[in-house]
Amino acid sequence: RSDGMIYRYRLCGYGDAWKTTRARRVELENVPVGIYTFEIQAIDRDLSYSQVSQLAITVKPDPHLEGLMDALRGGETGRKFVGQSNALRRVQAQFAEVAKTDVTILVLGETGTGKGLIAQTIHALSNRRNGPFIQVNCGAIPEGLVETELFGHERGAFTGAIARKLGKVELAAGGTLFLDEIGDLAPEAQVKLLRLLEEHQFDRVGGQKTLDTDVRVIAATNRDLMQMVNDGQFREDLYFRLYAFPVQVPPLRERREDIPLLASYFLVEMASRLHKKVTYLTSEAQAALVAYDWPGNVRELEHAIQRAVIVCQDEVIRATDLALEIRGGMVGTNEAFISLEENERRYIRQVLDKTNGVVGGPKGAAALLDINMSTLRSRMRKLGIRRSKNV
Repeated sequence: RSDGMIYRYRLCGYGDAWKTTRARRVELENVPVGIYTFEIQAIDRDLSYSQVSQLAITVKPDPHLEGLMDALRGGETGRKFVGQSNALRRVQAQFAEVAKTDVTILVLGETGTGKGLIAQTIHALSNRRNGPFIQVNCGAIPEGLVETELFGHERGAFTGAIARKLGKVELAAGGTLFLDEIGDLAPEAQVKLLRLLEEHQFDRVGGQKTLDTDVRVIAATNRDLMQMVNDGQFREDLYFRLYAFPVQVPPLRERREDIPLLASYFLVEMASRLHKKVTYLTSEAQAALVAYDWPGNVRELEHAIQRAVIVCQDEVIRATDLALEIRGGMVGTNEAFISLEENERRYIRQVLDKTNGVVGGPKGAAALLDINMSTLRSRMRKLGIRRSKNV
């Protein structure tokens, strides 16, 4: 009989002290990931002790929590729209109107115009604001991993699948799934995305059970999807399903009156991060910024101001600190026009020179550029950039 029995137990490696209970069940909370030994011993009314029984216990990461935190780390939170131009106001009115619905949105615009920021703002204005915002860069996922990245996989679905993995669709449940660079989505994944949009259902790779989900999809691209449809590179039915509510983001050259405001915003942000006392741009510097066409749009402007804050010698940014001739081939320079990729290569090298080759850490190049360290290393590999220190 177990009446009157007392049990003493402990979890070796997590507080080794013995505890006692009369209950037949013990719950331990907030146990860190790891391998432990659970020991238990029974004590009867005569105070006779049984032999100690042992059980090996492995605490694994919660796949939902781990995946969610991993997805959220890449978000550019804290940013806001800066500008007063009519072009920007029209776009803001558009997405403010549609934010509180669950309509699928397609954000269109050139590289660097802030499509990701629009997606985050729509999410923040929506009824799903308390749910997750999960961003997926469709162009950055290796072709063979697109489906498992989006929809997850079951253990044993393929070689190396040692545990179940939840996909971004599942992690975004109750919130917003932002599919950036949707034009790069692999054809087989396009079929499954169409099903998700039409039926709100999906299957994990290797799974036998169809799963339902409640997620709002926002997609973005800088490509001509209609031309891709005509060329057979993008599904026509998916195109029209995504095109339920298009938002066209204007390039920076079409809202030049916003450039001084944006430049000042980035100056304050970067000076604070670098702990430099840089307070304003000269009128010549502002004129140079407004005159430039900004093929890389707001992102290129941000990087130009970041570089200027780094290299300027006092409290003022001058036109020479901007080095727009080198970066983009302004009229009047003797250097030929160069590609955006070469612009990026030169700029990253300049930042690495400033940090003595250090990539990570609070004073590393990734922090100065305000991007994830893994993203910077990926760009460096693609651009063929080597650093002097392996940090």
